[in-house]
Amino acid sequence: MLDADLRTPRHLIAAAVFLILLMFALVPFLTHALGPLHGFLVCFLIYWLGFCIPVGVHFVTRQKRKKQFSLDVVGNTWVPSAVALQVTLVAFPSFLMISGQVSASVVLAAAAFGVVNGFLEEFSWRGAFLELGRRDLRFHGLGVGLFTLWHVPLALAHGIVYPGGVFALVAGALAMGAFWAYLAFGTGRIGWATIGHISSNTVAFIGFFESN
Repeated sequence: MLDADLRTPRHLIAAAVFLILLMFALVPFLTHALGPLHGFLVCFLIYWLGFCIPVGVHFVTRQKRKKQFSLDVVGNTWVPSAVALQVTLVAFPSFLMISGQVSASVVLAAAAFGVVNGFLEEFSWRGAFLELGRRDLRFHGLGVGLFTLWHVPLALAHGIVYPGGVFALVAGALAMGAFWAYLAFGTGRIGWATIGHISSNTVAFIGFFESN
């Protein structure tokens, strides 16, 4: 009963708000103390281990996890095409901002980071909000807002260059978060949103790692 009592929208929102406030302190401190890139990566490690995994495991019941990641479009045959278009819209400007030839190590690092971050963020943000608010559009909207806000502290990172600037980072999180939340709300699944998230992260992080 204790777990059920702690598995409520109020607790999920509190966890997200705590994450955002914590990152406002950790991002500038760690990127200054450990250096820009190392501090940035440690921040994400803390984010994954301290928020994404615990939130996904706690709020998404074991019985629902496999179903949530299903690629069944539940009659929404437009979903795969929409995800392909979304990834293309992210990839095109991302590749335009890359200067010169990119090394294989940068591509591999971006792919690894994209897979881990994309999967865990969908598991926690879209998965948890879908579990607790299946048909509550306002609750999904709140999830998009909090997802966007978590990216704001990243602007405080010392010495980190974001291709397209901080505005592109935050606005991109808002636009993509809204799209992935819409997919989750419409299909009751996060499988296609996860594919779109991983693909978008991978192409975006190629430019990020190349710039840093």
